[in-house]
Amino acid sequence: MPRVTEVVADKLIANNATVVIVAANCYRRSMATSPTIPRTDLQRVLPTFRKVAALIDVHPSFVTRAVRDLGIAPVQWGRRERYLQIPDVLLIATHARRNSVEEVAGGLVELAELQAPELAGWVTTEAEQFLAALPESEPEESDTFLAELRSELPGKWADRAEAIYRRHLND
Repeated sequence: MPRVTEVVADKLIANNATVVIVAANCYRRSMATSPTIPRTDLQRVLPTFRKVAALIDVHPSFVTRAVRDLGIAPVQWGRRERYLQIPDVLLIATHARRNSVEEVAGGLVELAELQAPELAGWVTTEAEQFLAALPESEPEESDTFLAELRSELPGKWADRAEAIYRRHLND
């Protein structure tokens, strides 16, 4: 019989995999070919692989592997620098599960405000469209959570943690 933590872990892995699959399928548009924004301006606002890695809090090699695994086509200028479109950065963030997607989106907007303030609104719109296309997250069942809590904490601390949890659950 599997332990409660194994069941919860399997459920979380399945849920996170579903979010990545849905995110990959529900928002795929070519942003970097926008006829209204010149390529030079896009180059100022789109992040490089290194900037994406810093935003998501992963190693740059993870970004390279994620681009390959998710079938993302980076935007290239010159021989070496590769840039990622806003939805692609957020898709990688859902795949990495390090920093939250909302936090990464906020970082992209901050970068745009610093490097190209006139395009910050465009970046915000792109991020909001991606976030709106994501499925609603399902809250974890409290019984499963409480069972895991009880299995991981000593009796006295489990009782106290459950009391705090139930108090905030009713707010």
